[in-house]
Amino acid sequence: YDDTRYSDQPFWIIWSVVELIKETGDYSLLDMEIEYQDGGSGTMLEHVKAAVNRLIEDKGANGLVRIMFADWNDALNITTDPEAESVMLSEQFCYGLRELSALMRVVGDQDYSHYLTTQYELLRDAINEAAWDGNWYMRALSKVENIGSKDSKGSKIYINAQSWAILADIPDDEKLPKVLDSMDSMEHAFGFPINMPPYPEYSPNVGRMSGMLPGLFENGGVYCHATGFKIIADCKAGRGEEALRTLKKIIPDSEANPSTQSGAEPYVFTNCYSIHPKFYGKSYQSWTTGTSAWGLMSLYEGILGIKRDYDGLRIDPCFPPEWSSAEIYREFRGNQYHISITNPEHISKGTVEIHVDGHLISGSLLPLFDDGQLHRVEVTLKP
Repeated sequence: YDDTRYSDQPFWIIWSVVELIKETGDYSLLDMEIEYQDGGSGTMLEHVKAAVNRLIEDKGANGLVRIMFADWNDALNITTDPEAESVMLSEQFCYGLRELSALMRVVGDQDYSHYLTTQYELLRDAINEAAWDGNWYMRALSKVENIGSKDSKGSKIYINAQSWAILADIPDDEKLPKVLDSMDSMEHAFGFPINMPPYPEYSPNVGRMSGMLPGLFENGGVYCHATGFKIIADCKAGRGEEALRTLKKIIPDSEANPSTQSGAEPYVFTNCYSIHPKFYGKSYQSWTTGTSAWGLMSLYEGILGIKRDYDGLRIDPCFPPEWSSAEIYREFRGNQYHISITNPEHISKGTVEIHVDGHLISGSLLPLFDDGQLHRVEVTLKP
C-alpha cells in the first residue's frame, strides 16, 4: 500500500472505463461492484464519479487541478509549492470530462452529462486564462515559478502540455496553429524530448527530473511514451504526414536510431532515448513503458482511423498523403472485419465512402453482424 498522491490516477480511471465500454459494448460493467482501496465498495460508475469529484475538489487557486507529489511525469515534483497546479492533468481531465459526458448521454443520464459538460467548459476556460504563454501552454503553475514558460528558468516548453491541449480541444482557432508550431519546434532526430531545453542543474521548483543528467530520462530525453500522445494529437489536427514521420522515429529498430545504437531489442517499443552526448541514442526501459499501447493506438485509431465507439467501429483515417492504400484486420465484439482503405487523391483527411460486402453503407459506422463470419470492408478516402 502506497498513499503517495500521484494526481493523475483518477483521470486514468475515467478514461479506461470509457474505452472499455466502447470496446465491449457492455454497459452492465457500470453496475459491477468493486472494492475501494481504503475500504468498502461501490459500483464501477460510483468509482468513476468519485474520480471526477476527486479532481474537481483538487483544484487550486487558478482553477486547475493541483499536481500533488507528481502527475503523469512522476519526476516533476514541485517541492517549493504544495499548491502548484498541473496543466497537463487539467487538460487530461478536460478530455475525460467530455468522454464521460458522451457515455452518460448514451446511458440516459442527461443531467450528469450536462454537469460534466459544464465542468469541462469551466476548466477549459481556466486553462486558457491561466496557462497560455503566448505561443504554447505552460506545464505547471506555481506561486514560486511557473514551469514550462518562456520566462521559466532552465526548460521553457513541455511537449505533453501541447499534445493534450489539442486532444481536449483547449486551444481556439487562433491558438491552435501556434501550439502546433511550438510542438513541431521540439522535433529531434529520433522523437520528441519531453521538455526543452534540459535543465542544466537541480531546481527544487521542478524536483527530481532537474537532477538528472541533461538530455537523459525526464530531463529533456526523447520520451517515446509522450511522443505517442503527440502522434494522436497530430491525427486529431489532420496531420497525417507529421503523424507517420513521428511514429517512424520511435518504432523499434528505427532508421533514425537503430537497435545497434540504442541497445533496445529490435521488436520492443522503448520508454525513452537519451540525447546526452555520453549516452546518445541509448534506450531506457524498453519493457516498462506505456509507449507500446500508445504506438498501437496511434497507428490503428489515429492514422488508420479504426475507432471504437459505443455503436460500433467508426472509420476516420488520417493518412499520410504519400500512402495509396492500407489493409487492416480487426476483430470487434465478435465481428471480424478485413478493412481495405484506398487514398486515390493522396490526402490526409476527408470523407469516407464505405462498401461492406459489396454494398454501399451510409456514414462511417460499420454494421455489427454477430455471425462469426469475415466481412470485407472497402473504404475510399475522398476530399
